[in-house]
Amino acid sequence: MIVYLMMFFLSEIAALISTHFSLGQNSVNLIYQKKYLDVNGLLARFFLWLSVIPFLFVAAARYRVGTDYSVYLDMQIPQLLKGIDYKLEYEYLYQYLIKIGVSLGNTQWVFILTHVVLLFFLWESLKNLSADRGMSIFIFMFGAFYNMSLNIMRQFIAMAIFMYAIKYIINRKIFIYFALIIVAFMFHKSAMVFIPLYWLSRIKINDFVGLALIPSSVVLSEIIRRLLVKITNFLGIYSNYFNGQFDSADRQWDFIIFNLILLLLMIFIRNFVPRNEPEKLYQATNITKTNSVDFETLLFNLQIVATIVSALSSIIPNSTRIIFMFSIGQILYFPYLLKKVKNKNYRLVFTLIIILVYVTVFIRLIVIKNIGDTLPYTFF
Repeated sequence: MIVYLMMFFLSEIAALISTHFSLGQNSVNLIYQKKYLDVNGLLARFFLWLSVIPFLFVAAARYRVGTDYSVYLDMQIPQLLKGIDYKLEYEYLYQYLIKIGVSLGNTQWVFILTHVVLLFFLWESLKNLSADRGMSIFIFMFGAFYNMSLNIMRQFIAMAIFMYAIKYIINRKIFIYFALIIVAFMFHKSAMVFIPLYWLSRIKINDFVGLALIPSSVVLSEIIRRLLVKITNFLGIYSNYFNGQFDSADRQWDFIIFNLILLLLMIFIRNFVPRNEPEKLYQATNITKTNSVDFETLLFNLQIVATIVSALSSIIPNSTRIIFMFSIGQILYFPYLLKKVKNKNYRLVFTLIIILVYVTVFIRLIVIKNIGDTLPYTFF
C-alpha cells in the first residue's frame, strides 16, 4: 500500500503545480500577457506530464499485480504468439502491442506499453478538460480507477480513449469521435458501449427525473436483461457471458451506495448551490461557454447511467467492469462542479466531503476487498 500512496503524493504535487500555472493566466499586465501565457502553458504541461511518471513507474515495475496480469502472462500472450487469438478477436491493436512488447526482449514490456498508451490518452483528457488536475488525479487514485487499470488493462485503454474523445463530443465532431471509438474497439471490444454516448450530451432531463430512473430500472430489470441478451446475441459479442461463469447475480451494494451518494451530491450542487462562470477555466481548457452545457450534461448523464448499471448489477455479468466504464466521467466532472461553486467556503466543504467519500471507497474496495488483486504490490 505504501507504494501506491507514495506514487499518489508525488504525482499530486506535480498536478497541483500544473493546475496553478494553467489557471494563473490573468495575474500580469496585458502588455506582457502573451509571453506570460506561453511560459505558463509550458510549465503547466511540463508539470502535468511529470505527474504521470509515478503512475507509469508503478505500473511498469510490478510483477503479478492485478488478476489479469497472470492471465496475460500465462495464457493470452503465449497463445497469441502461437497464433491463437480467439481471446483477442478483433482487438488488433492490442495484438500488435503484445508483439511489439515481446520483440523488445521481455513480456514485461507488454505491461509497460499498455500503461504508456493508457496514461497518454487519460492525461491528454486531463490537459484538455480538467478544471483541477490535482482533484482529477485524486479521483483517479481513490476512486479505484488506477488499481482497476492494473487489472482490466485493455478495457481501460478503451476507457482512456473515450475520455480523450469527450472533447469531440462537446465540440460535435462526430467523425473524429467515431474514429477514436474504432481505435478503442481495436484495443477492447467493450468500447462499443461508447458509441451511443455521443448523443448523451443532447439528452437534457430534469435532475430529479434522472434520479427517478434508478428505481424504475430496477422494476424493469427482467425486461432489461432479456433485451441485453438479445443485443449481445445479435452482435455476437459477449453473448457467452450471460448464463456463464461471470453471470453470478451478485448485486454490487458498494457501487450502488457509492454512485448514488455521488449522484445526490452532484444534484445538490447543481440545484442548490450558487454558481459562477469560471472564466480562467475557459481560457485554460477546451471547455468554453458555448460547449460547457454539453460537457456538463454529458458527464451528469454518465453518472446517472453508472448508478443505473450499479442498481442493475445483479442482472449484468461481470458488472463491476461495466460500472467503471460509465463512472470514469467523475474524474472530469467533480473538478468542474467544484470550480463553478461561487462561495469559497462552500467549495471547501464540498471538496472535503468528496475527499471523504472517495477515501472511504478506496478503503472499502481496495484495502478491505482488494478487488482486482492489486495488493500486495510486488516489484518485477
